[in-house]
Amino acid sequence: MRNVMGRTSRIVLVGGKETGKTSILEKAIYANSTLDKTYIPTVEDTYVGIVETERGTKEKLRFYDTCGLDARTRTLPTHYHALADGYILVYSVCDNLSFQLLTDIKKDIDRNRDKKDVPVIVLGNKTDLAKSSSSSRAVEVSVAERWAATERLRLWEVNIHDRSLLLEPFMHLATRLNPQTNKTSFPQLSMGRKNKD
Repeated sequence: MRNVMGRTSRIVLVGGKETGKTSILEKAIYANSTLDKTYIPTVEDTYVGIVETERGTKEKLRFYDTCGLDARTRTLPTHYHALADGYILVYSVCDNLSFQLLTDIKKDIDRNRDKKDVPVIVLGNKTDLAKSSSSSRAVEVSVAERWAATERLRLWEVNIHDRSLLLEPFMHLATRLNPQTNKTSFPQLSMGRKNKD
């Protein structure tokens, strides 16, 4: 593996309350489980992780775990948009409101990104609960995929029991944030051979 690149990209995690944003970060970055911990709403927290890209390079990412949004608070505080190099939108597949919030969140991102290309991915969390008898799926895969396609976003359904499901979206985002540069910044020149006669 090659060394970590120099620049640290900043990722903002945003979504509805109790969608599992903190649990996703704990599992993906540190392989920690939060299942046995008491739920405490996040106000704001920061995580730093080294994420391998699809090219095999490693990138340093700083994740901003934001306070969960709800029906009254549907947009991020403005300072997050100023620092964001990318976003992860999170909803629970068992909570239709958390999915509906994504439309307002995406509009807010589009309004505030100042025409720069900012990668955004979507995670539909808690697929494990949707399969259990205690909860039922409120957001069908086809509905979520249609919305993501309309918004030109990549969507993954995940859960915090299976870390392998979380690694692909994180790798994809790291790759988008740090695209491969050309080996040279000089234009190719046509070089003729000199005869030494």
